[in-house]
Amino acid sequence: MKRKGYTDFIQTCLERESAEIAEKIRSPVLDFEEKSYIPFDENTTPKWLQESLATLEIAANKKVTWQIEPVDLPPIVCGDYCLNDRQIEAVLNALRQSELHKTHPLAIAIKTHAALPELDTFAWKLFERWRADGSPTQEYWALRTIGIFGGDVCVLKLAPLIRIWPGVSQHSRAVSGLLCLRSIGTDIALMQIHGIAQKVKFKGIKQQAQECMEAIAKERKMSREQLEDRIIPDCDLDDNGTRIFDFGARQFQFVLSENLKPMVKDAAGKIKTDLPKPNAKDDKEKSENAIAEWKLLKKQVNELLKLQPARLERAMVTGRRWQVDEFVTLLVRHPLMTHLVRRIVWGGYDGSGKLISTFRVTEDRTYANDRDETYELTGLDRIGIVHPLYLSAAQLANWGEILSDYEIMPPFQQIGRSIYALESGEELQTEITRFKDAKVSALALVGMLEKSGWVRGTPQDAGIFSEHFKSFPSANVTAIVEYEGVPIGYMDGWDDQSIERCYLMSGISTNIYGNRDKAIGLGNVDPLVISEVLRDLTSIAAKAN
Repeated sequence: MKRKGYTDFIQTCLERESAEIAEKIRSPVLDFEEKSYIPFDENTTPKWLQESLATLEIAANKKVTWQIEPVDLPPIVCGDYCLNDRQIEAVLNALRQSELHKTHPLAIAIKTHAALPELDTFAWKLFERWRADGSPTQEYWALRTIGIFGGDVCVLKLAPLIRIWPGVSQHSRAVSGLLCLRSIGTDIALMQIHGIAQKVKFKGIKQQAQECMEAIAKERKMSREQLEDRIIPDCDLDDNGTRIFDFGARQFQFVLSENLKPMVKDAAGKIKTDLPKPNAKDDKEKSENAIAEWKLLKKQVNELLKLQPARLERAMVTGRRWQVDEFVTLLVRHPLMTHLVRRIVWGGYDGSGKLISTFRVTEDRTYANDRDETYELTGLDRIGIVHPLYLSAAQLANWGEILSDYEIMPPFQQIGRSIYALESGEELQTEITRFKDAKVSALALVGMLEKSGWVRGTPQDAGIFSEHFKSFPSANVTAIVEYEGVPIGYMDGWDDQSIERCYLMSGISTNIYGNRDKAIGLGNVDPLVISEVLRDLTSIAAKAN
């Protein structure tokens, strides 16, 4: 509306609003000075654009059910120029004719030559207008445009929508959004797909995301875990995990707080939760760019730190190991992961998988053992996150003291983690049934299981599911818990549940239904697996009504 000349009208409307609402609109709209560009004309239109426009053929019988005007969208920028209205209309028609796997040549040319941040903004604004106008299904190309023109800004805005769409009967839209993330293909996009695969409560989209990750891993000839290591973005931090936001007269440095929140430090060393407002001495353009970069960085870091601690905890529980060079390159030297790596006690293993030493990563990225002496990685075959079950009382005490002395706050429970064991007589059984009398709400049961990495079993008659399973690759077993049963889409308010039994079967499998006769003796199961299974079930039973 401001672009159309309605500034005075907007100002009049704001006078009727509260000060809080008025400020939320005034700052990004009225006070914002949109950079102006010269539209291309016949003399300035570059040859690549002329040739690309010539490839466009408008289908005469193509019915357009939703119309958007170029003035409603931000500019598509090429150097000091922008596309004129006629050219924007041509691009919109090219996008109408595009699929993610078969993009129109004009759209490809625009993606190649246009300024990417502005193209990212263009894609999101187009999508927003489509949603505001009722999201006409015949015009799904507006969503697909995110996969064609979008970047990380679009990714961070689209991913939360993908997570909620299945819950409002928009599964197909969620799948389309997921395909857009894959099409964008940046590390941030892949990280969001991974997050959806791990944490979304809707099984359909979760399964689609998992298949997407598996397909990407196969394309890159990696395991799923290796891919996850390599898609962690560096967020443009330098090798030391820092980044400067330049206001011209002032500079601010990115830091992480003790509780892993992104913050900034000024020249005097004062830590702030946000960048300050620019003042008269600051360079206006530099300040605006710095603030925009900071907002994106905060979102990226917050999203990353939602996922990575849980992934590292899962690596400890499942016994994952890294080659030494992978550990150094992908974790220790990664500008963001290094902040997490320094808060964990690591184990060095020989070729047979035996734990031979424990160590931590120091702030200067060297290594120290449980006596706080310098340690070298030479002679190690693999490195993993050591489970406290495998540490002696003396080692636990030493590490507890070191972490306390250095005021290191672990990203998950490790050294102080509770250890659980079978009760007398259970080692002779094939099922754990001690929790069957604890009644827990269906919503709490499912939520706590899935938060702890358990995967929902296949629904049976009437859409009722009654099992969750959790795999432990290093021990080559799968744990299964059974309860009365919960219907898909109606957990809140459903009958309270009890964990009737938990058993384990050899091998890693998702085909768990009806396999109780394959249960193995509990006394033959790795104590780590027993401890972690009991830890999860004890936490759930503690919520009993």
